[in-house]
Amino acid sequence: MDNFFKGLTIIELSSVLAGPSVGMFFAELGANVIKIENSTTGGDVTRNWKNSCEIASESNEISAYFAAVNYGKKHVFLDLKDPKQKIQLGEYVKTADIITTNLKLGDAEKLGLTYDYFCSLKRDIIQCQLFGFESDKSRPAFDAVLQGETGYMNMNGHPNSPPTKMPVALIDVIAGHQMKEALLIALLKLEKECLGSYIEVSLEASAISSLVNQATNWLMSGLEAKRNGSLHPNIAPYGETYQCSDGKWLVLAIGNDKQFNNLIKILGNKELDNNEYRKNQNRITNRKKLNKVLTLSFQQKERDQILKELLKARIPAGAINSMEEVFEGKTAQNMLLKEDFNGTQTIRPSSIAFHFSD
Repeated sequence: MDNFFKGLTIIELSSVLAGPSVGMFFAELGANVIKIENSTTGGDVTRNWKNSCEIASESNEISAYFAAVNYGKKHVFLDLKDPKQKIQLGEYVKTADIITTNLKLGDAEKLGLTYDYFCSLKRDIIQCQLFGFESDKSRPAFDAVLQGETGYMNMNGHPNSPPTKMPVALIDVIAGHQMKEALLIALLKLEKECLGSYIEVSLEASAISSLVNQATNWLMSGLEAKRNGSLHPNIAPYGETYQCSDGKWLVLAIGNDKQFNNLIKILGNKELDNNEYRKNQNRITNRKKLNKVLTLSFQQKERDQILKELLKARIPAGAINSMEEVFEGKTAQNMLLKEDFNGTQTIRPSSIAFHFSD
C-alpha cells in the first residue's frame, strides 16, 4: 500500500489543515506531493502556530501543528506574483495529475491560477478547490467560525456552559475527507474517460453533511440539539461518564436493552432492575435519576477491574484516556510516522486508518 499512488504527482497550493491533510494522505500512499508555499510570507501560516511548550523551548523550526499534516512532501517556496516564478509553477503543473487549492474567491483570477490556466498546461488536470463558505465564497473562515455557523458549537458543551468549540479542527478534517473522496472519484473518471475535473468543496457544506442524526432529529421531529455534555439525545446511558473509586474515569455507550441488562448483572445494584430503566425509552425519560444510581455504583468500583468485567460481558464501555495513555497503546504506536524536517524531529499519527488484503 505504501506505493499505491507511485507515479502520481500532486501540486499542493493549499495551506492550514484541510488541503494539506489531503496531500499527506496521498504522500503516505506513495504519491509525489509538491507543496508550494508563499515565499513572501514565510510559507504556510501554520509553520508559526507553535504551542506554549514550543515557544518556551525555541528549539523547533516548525510547529507541531504544521508537522501534523505535512509529512512526506517536497516544499517549494515561490512568489506567484513574480512572472518568472509563476513559470516555475507552470513547469511543475505540466508534470502533475492533481492540484489542490484554497484560494479565496477572486484570488485565482488575480493571480491567473484558474482551472482554464491549469488546463492550458495539462489538458487532463484535476483541480480541487476548497472554500470556507458555500453560501459566500468570498468570506474568510477558519474552522472555529464554521463550528459556530453550522451548529456544532451550539450543541457542544454542558447545559450551563457557553457554546463550546471542539478541541480538534473537526470541520477541516471532515472537509479533507470530502476532498479525498472527490479526488478518488475524479481519478476514476480520468482512468475511464481520460478527462480532467474541476471540483469545489466547502467547509460549510462538509460540516452540514456531517450533522447526520442531529440534523434528522431536527428536520424530522423538531428536536433541537442542546448542550448536554457528552450525552446522546436518542440512547441512554450513552456518553455518560463515571468516576470510579480510584479516581479514574470511564464512559458508557449502551446501545440496546440487552446490553443494559448485562450492565445490571455486572454492577449488582438492585435499584437498576426496575421498569423505569427496562427499555431505552424509559431510560431516556428517567435519565437524571438513572445517572445518580449509576454514579453511586461506579464510585464503588476500581476502574480497570470493572472495565474488564464490562468488556467480558460485551458491554460497550471505555477508559477516558489522556494523550499520554492514548499513545502508549499498541494501535497508536503502530500508526506513528517520524520525519526529520530540516533538523526538527517530527512525529505524528498516520492519516491512513485502513488495511487492504489481497
